[in-house]
Amino acid sequence: MDPTFVFEPPSDEELEDDDQHIEEEEGEEEDGDGVSKTSRRHSQSPWDFGFYSESVAEEHARRSTTSVDFKISKALQERSVPVKDTAADEDSNSSESELDRQEDYRPEDEDDEVSNAGETKSFFAPSEGASFHANSFMELNLSRPLLRACEALGYTKPTPIQAACIPLAMTGRDICGSAITGSGKTAAFTLPTLERLLFRPKRMMAIRVLILTPTRELAVQVHSMVEKLAQFTDIRCCLIVGGLSSKMQEAALRSMPDIVVATPGRMIDHLRNSMSVDLEDLAVLILDEADRLLELGFSAEIHELVRLCPRRRQTMLFSATMTEEVDELVKLSLTKPLRLSADPSTKRPAKLTEEVVRVRRMREVNQEAVLLALCSKTFTSKVIIFSGTKEAAHRLKILFGLAGFKAAELHGNLTQVQRLEALEIFKKQEVDFLIATDVAARGLDIVGVQTVVNYACPRDITSYIHRVGRTARAGREGYAVTFVTDTDRSLLKAIAKRAGSKLKSRIVAEQSIIKWSQIIEQMEDQVAAVLQEEREERALRKAEMEATKAENIIAHRDEIYSRPKRTWFVTEKEKKLAAKAAKTSVEKENNSRNEVISALQAEDLKQKEKRKREREKNLPRKKRRKLEAAREMLEEQNQSEKLGSGKSKREKSGMSLVDLAYRRAKAVKAVKKAVDAGKIVRKASKKSNRSSQRSQSRTGEMQELFQGDMSERKQKRISSGAGKKKSSFKSKSRYKRK
Repeated sequence: MDPTFVFEPPSDEELEDDDQHIEEEEGEEEDGDGVSKTSRRHSQSPWDFGFYSESVAEEHARRSTTSVDFKISKALQERSVPVKDTAADEDSNSSESELDRQEDYRPEDEDDEVSNAGETKSFFAPSEGASFHANSFMELNLSRPLLRACEALGYTKPTPIQAACIPLAMTGRDICGSAITGSGKTAAFTLPTLERLLFRPKRMMAIRVLILTPTRELAVQVHSMVEKLAQFTDIRCCLIVGGLSSKMQEAALRSMPDIVVATPGRMIDHLRNSMSVDLEDLAVLILDEADRLLELGFSAEIHELVRLCPRRRQTMLFSATMTEEVDELVKLSLTKPLRLSADPSTKRPAKLTEEVVRVRRMREVNQEAVLLALCSKTFTSKVIIFSGTKEAAHRLKILFGLAGFKAAELHGNLTQVQRLEALEIFKKQEVDFLIATDVAARGLDIVGVQTVVNYACPRDITSYIHRVGRTARAGREGYAVTFVTDTDRSLLKAIAKRAGSKLKSRIVAEQSIIKWSQIIEQMEDQVAAVLQEEREERALRKAEMEATKAENIIAHRDEIYSRPKRTWFVTEKEKKLAAKAAKTSVEKENNSRNEVISALQAEDLKQKEKRKREREKNLPRKKRRKLEAAREMLEEQNQSEKLGSGKSKREKSGMSLVDLAYRRAKAVKAVKKAVDAGKIVRKASKKSNRSSQRSQSRTGEMQELFQGDMSERKQKRISSGAGKKKSSFKSKSRYKRK
């Protein structure tokens, strides 16, 4: 970073302009009947998803394709009897006979909950001076343009995380903040950053702030929030995400905006392959949803970006959940950070009602019918449904469309335009259901979401917290319904511990499930037809793209091949190997955590072990011994790895005495062979020189002198040891260094 970089105070002219703006506002507020301006004016919405790209209709027209809704409507026209009418008639007939029931959840076994919320680590600086309470944003010493923006957005009183974070962040401290979902973490790091940027050196254009997010939609939302909060300032912000025009983003980066909101992959791509783009003058680095950024696929990219940033910077990490990977990054990249936990005791929103739908093993086939039964009767609007895979989300979208429900989908198989369009129409309540993967599980703040349905059970309690955090935000009411199968018992226990006595169990009407399963069977042909049409359209689109690519290469061959090749910080092979290693480690951890398994799985494991033992018994003796030896070696290696972690470097690098003696004996034998072959000529020692000087007669005399004495000793030794058994043990003393 440039040593001349200092946050300068605003000039007198700027202060005068601010005073004039405030006086004009006060004059307007005092006009009329004394009603304030804010009461007459609707507060602005901080999120605008449709502003960032072209419409879906334009994209389909450009690509010569049709939307899923068009295909579904065509399939509905071809069908003689609409499904929704038959379902509505059956629902009206059976509504009086049987309804969904809600009852208190009774756990099978209860364990004592261990809370780590109150633990403090010596690495973090003490946050004794942090106050989690403020009556207004005026108390946080923010500038007038920012106060005016807060007023325009309808923000009146800071949340606990905002009251604690804003004053400390304005001083330049490194912060690791966590709070429940919907508590205003985006404004908590945006407001102090904008306050600092008001005093930047305006003559020197540079990228001062980098905000990293795990998903494109969250990046769009954060960028929109920054734009709204900075609307009365001259601070410029830029959005860098995949799926949008790379050339436009490159031009925006070259204009040196003050704030860059980005996803990690596209940001690294621009830093390596775009000219005149660097982070030399970066002053603030912010990681939003830090624990997700350090999961599989992001960790290497985040460490690369942290390496490219200057050491003298302010770093802030924010998330509703903190993991061990975050703690490791904190220790690597933060200096004397403050840990701020706004809600350490209550991690669940106060007005959230959590429910569980138990799907038994025999009912797993009818899970789609259970979902449609719930959405047709109980949860009919403003619902986010989380699916496990992209294919399952798309199938649910088609089923909902054929059943007559208004639904949108959000997952990785869609283009960025389609993803943003889905969020926009759901926000405007043009559709009642948003069917999404975990892409929508982080940070998205859509006002009015009443229910979150976990159609596919989340991987762990962290994913569950973020999913259900899309509802009951900022003190509003909300419902979270989770479908739990027999294989998800460990997660069910964790949810029951978290919710306590407030967890409810919902029982869906049996008659409704049977009815919807029959309707789904009738719709299978239409679903298959829609999927087949999409496959054909995709193949045609791919062929057109290949033809266009070939034409461009023929027409502009020289220009295309003259461009420099795009580079990446790791090769494709290294990337695949790292991803594979990370995936296997995650699977091992998950397998070790999933101690609770179903009875059927336990029986299968027992049968496998039994068959394995029987096969080993029938093997020949040599093979059996080899197997046993291999197992013993594996066990020894595992034990040595465990013990080796606590040993010193000297012990790790050392070897056993037997190995050392064996090596020395082998070396002596090799030297002797080389001497006999004449390859090595030994120098005569002093002892041999002395003996050569002696005469032959002297040698003979000495031999005669000691010959009798040695023979007598030998005879005594033979006679004394005749009754003893000869030992096979050979002393290792001959291997010791003389």
